[in-house]
Amino acid sequence: MKVLNRTDFLGMPAGTIYAKGVQWAFGGVSIKGETLGNDWVCLDPAWVSAHDSGDAVGRLEEMLEQGASYPGEDAWGRDGCFDADAVFLVFERADLEELRGHIDRALEVTT
Repeated sequence: MKVLNRTDFLGMPAGTIYAKGVQWAFGGVSIKGETLGNDWVCLDPAWVSAHDSGDAVGRLEEMLEQGASYPGEDAWGRDGCFDADAVFLVFERADLEELRGHIDRALEVTT
């Protein structure tokens, strides 16, 4: 992995997998889309697909209380935070290969 400042992160290509944070605490994993000037689009793979936040909360409650299943998020949105002090923990090839191994093992045990 490598850590980048905001300026360097904006130069990374679409498809970059990263965690955004502050020194030295990072949030969840996201996927970078295209850079839009001083912003970028991103996808949060750890969120439920929904039409809006109210729909998402309703789906999450159904999932918890009734065992419902919904697909993960597939809509891209802007980061929109413009935090000049943000730092980015960026996954490199070896990290992604390791992650892929974990995903492959999870696929083997998932019904």
